[in-house]
Amino acid sequence: MPDVLSFPAIFGLCYLAFGALALTVERHWRDLVDSGRALPRRTVHRLRCAAALCMAAALSAAVHRDGAGFGILLWVLALTAAALAVSVTVTWLCRPARGRTR
Repeated sequence: MPDVLSFPAIFGLCYLAFGALALTVERHWRDLVDSGRALPRRTVHRLRCAAALCMAAALSAAVHRDGAGFGILLWVLALTAAALAVSVTVTWLCRPARGRTR
């Protein structure tokens, strides 16, 4: 993978991981996916496994790109940025209907 694309890939994997973890919260599930039914246990397990796999893949890509020392630091920075981005995204998507400008 070219160096130019490796950091966006690492960030994207971290973003997907935190997005999957956000969907395991009952309130986010109701607001974003299905307000009519509860979050199934099997879905929670699958989302958490997918999040763990995405984080492991991001760590692997970061270590492969820059070695163990700086790769782990890069991974932690990507995790932080992705967590912030997911929190902003979920906040924006779950805002009350009266505040939406559609």
